[in-house]
Amino acid sequence: MKKDILRNANYVYNFDREMYFNRLARKAFSVPFVDDNPEEVLARCISEGETGTGWKFYSNSELPESVKRELEGVLG
Repeated sequence: MKKDILRNANYVYNFDREMYFNRLARKAFSVPFVDDNPEEVLARCISEGETGTGWKFYSNSELPESVKRELEGVLG
């Protein structure tokens, strides 16, 4: 069901980074975040407003800035 929620919101799975992302929404979800949270939380995060100019990363722990920059470069 969680994968359906992500697919319906146009999120794509990246095998190399083990995350779901949507370039238009500029949001990315780690697999552990998706696995550890109920469908309602996932749906709420997807429906949150614009993230501004940068990406919004959903992870179980805060990502270091260097990792965020690297992911932003890979994801576009």
